[in-house]
Amino acid sequence: MIFVTDAAYTEELNRRAVLACSASACCFGLMMNRAVAEPAALGHARAIADAAVTLPAEAPAPVASRVAWTVLDAMGAILYASTLPDAMAAARYFAGDSRRGAVHVPATGFAASDAAAAAAIAFLIHAAEIDDSDMRGQLRASSVILSATLAAAQAADSSGAAFIRAAALGYTLQGRFVAPVGAIQGRGWMASGVWGPPSAAAAVALLRGQPAEEIASAISLACASSGGLFQYYFDQTEEKRLIVARGARAAVESAELAALGEHGAAHAIEGKSGLYSLFAGSKAPPAEHFTASLGELEGPLFVRPKFFAASHSIIPTLDGLAAAAPQGVAAGSVESIVIRGDSAWGEVIGDKINAFEAPHSRIGAALNFSFVVAMWIARGRVLPTDYTEATMEDETILALARNTSFETAPGEHLSIEVRLKNGETIRASAVDPDPEEPAPLDEARRVSKFEGLARSRLSQGQAEALRTHCLAVGEAESMRDWARRARSICE
Repeated sequence: MIFVTDAAYTEELNRRAVLACSASACCFGLMMNRAVAEPAALGHARAIADAAVTLPAEAPAPVASRVAWTVLDAMGAILYASTLPDAMAAARYFAGDSRRGAVHVPATGFAASDAAAAAAIAFLIHAAEIDDSDMRGQLRASSVILSATLAAAQAADSSGAAFIRAAALGYTLQGRFVAPVGAIQGRGWMASGVWGPPSAAAAVALLRGQPAEEIASAISLACASSGGLFQYYFDQTEEKRLIVARGARAAVESAELAALGEHGAAHAIEGKSGLYSLFAGSKAPPAEHFTASLGELEGPLFVRPKFFAASHSIIPTLDGLAAAAPQGVAAGSVESIVIRGDSAWGEVIGDKINAFEAPHSRIGAALNFSFVVAMWIARGRVLPTDYTEATMEDETILALARNTSFETAPGEHLSIEVRLKNGETIRASAVDPDPEEPAPLDEARRVSKFEGLARSRLSQGQAEALRTHCLAVGEAESMRDWARRARSICE
């Protein structure tokens, strides 16, 4: 399995892949000659664990850099969530469930055990619908992985490099779990709650320096805690924040229980009632899918920031509109807005657009196609900080939304047409990212997003200091000291 970044890196991957394949073939032949038991007999979890303990001491440089950017993105989400009373109440509950330890929950005054802190961090990362995604399975990438590894790194007082390597393993396994089956929401499951716990458990156990047999048990035990109903989407409720919090806590607990001698089902991934059979309704890929070239730790390269606090179905249209009108659109110059798509899109969004009703809640606004497009035109951005009572009563936004219509266009995926009062028209197609392609760095937009979220809590000087601190996480000698410094910047 080769994942492309830049030419030099790819050439090295190809060279090493050939050598690895040759070595694997030789080893396989020796094993057969010596009648050694096939690795498959030990289960996928053990195969992953055996590969994990042979990882290089540090992640490849492009991967390490990208993990640091995911830390910055998550920190921005946490900063904003820490201003929401309901989010802080839940985080306080999770952090309060602690009997030992002192792991810091960023941007709060909470300190807890690693398992409790992981849950609190996960809840805050996901609280405001602005955390990043892996589009190969339309799952939120960092909410379970980063929260569990950040808490565990403090508990173990690891170096920044060790933290990055563990987080990269978690992202990589999560991506490899989901890639063969794609989105499983159609089967009624929240993907992050299914694939996140075993992936994060492997990362935590590796970070703790546990041997392969314990890493395998941690993975299997975490598989037993996977789940999370997708019904929240239809009822427009927010318990998915609880799903990722429980998933992160389960990941840490599974690693700790494995260290105490607890064992999970050896075939929890690929077995008759394992992860793939139950949650994806499919056969698991072979163990080599997870272990081949695992040292490349490519997962973080597929993590995409969410630049708009809106439903995934709306964001590609916003991206297309932003590309077509990079300087923005003056709200007062707009005559009307037309959304076009095939009949499938019409069934999903057509009626709601043509019979617009003003939203009455944050989540209702974030799922309202007309309102979100109108807010982008009026405000120039769509961040959690923009969903205020004043925004939802803004007559400029509401008038634009009322003047938006949907037209069925057979064979057309999704497009938008903004008709101006001067007779001109701005046209754009929805820009859907290719889930099989690594995400672009998009540094300027990442920084702009962070600064927009950080302004809810920090001064410009504090925001700049925290940004520098997050991007330098790989240089930290002590993750406890790194977390303390991040906390002091936010005070």
